[in-house]
Amino acid sequence: MNKPAPSVAIAILNWNGKKFLESLLPELQQLTYPNYTVYVIDNKSSDNSVAFVQSAFPAVKVIELDGNYGFAGGYNKGLRLMNEDYYLMVNSDVEVPPSFIEPLVNMMELDTDIASSQPKLLSIKDPKLLEHGGAAGGMIDFLGYPLCRGRIFDASEIDKGQYDQETEIFWASGACCLVRRDAYWKVNGMYNFFFMHSEEIDMCWRFIAEGYKVKYCPDSYIYHLGGGTLSHQSPRKTYLNFRNNIIMCFRNSPWYVNLWMMPVRLVLDLAAALRFLINDWNNCKAVLLAYKDFIKWLILEKDKFPAKKKALWSIPFVLKTSVAWQYYINNIKEFSKIKR
Repeated sequence: MNKPAPSVAIAILNWNGKKFLESLLPELQQLTYPNYTVYVIDNKSSDNSVAFVQSAFPAVKVIELDGNYGFAGGYNKGLRLMNEDYYLMVNSDVEVPPSFIEPLVNMMELDTDIASSQPKLLSIKDPKLLEHGGAAGGMIDFLGYPLCRGRIFDASEIDKGQYDQETEIFWASGACCLVRRDAYWKVNGMYNFFFMHSEEIDMCWRFIAEGYKVKYCPDSYIYHLGGGTLSHQSPRKTYLNFRNNIIMCFRNSPWYVNLWMMPVRLVLDLAAALRFLINDWNNCKAVLLAYKDFIKWLILEKDKFPAKKKALWSIPFVLKTSVAWQYYINNIKEFSKIKR
């Protein structure tokens, strides 16, 4: 007798994203995977999203939250109500082919040590480009600065098949990733404090600290718009990226790493603020505010540390060089050209 396919909860977090749901939900009705349920977790939208889904797609299960809990809190609350074997977290601003789930599930069924897997993310605006928000899997350097295989800072590569090999990665993009339910709750899900940005990187760091793997699956792909909530130039986005990244590094690194990493990070992030100052005071101010609120977090936030910590430089595939140095000083714009 054939073993039934594992159950998959396709979980879409929504906040005033009706226009995206109108495009995505019909695609999700055409999937070839045999055992999935579609959920919309709604962060108290005001654009009639819930009524639209309930009327046009009655088979979709809607979880209405009583407020806007952001990406981390919204998913944590919504996923608690799902009992499927896997969570497929997917942004509403994506386009998906019918068979994109099967390779992700097959990869994780073959290796129970994999906590999360990510497909290739291509750009909706230009399908030849690896998309900014995940590309061919997330990586990180030893100072805690994230990048992607196929995207360093604002430089995205053309997809030429250069990342068509299955590989271990540091983080799987929250834009689309499959997560093993038991692993998700073993690390207590995502960190609510972050609200949005860096939450999936922080979670994957904790997966790795617990002995799990995170992998990139080149046999699966989707198309991602990106910037559906905040544009890349938004000071709010800059603030959240800097605040959450420095908090992530501090809370997941052993104390002896923080002794040297935090001063180095302060210098580098202040250099970034000065770079913004040349033509963008609001983004400069966002970096300074991020550090102010990092200090506030240190003093006031309780339950700030995960059960296990792991130094970045102790993880074999973490970049042992500075991605900022490679990008700005050595003018390297492609991940494959970085000397590791």
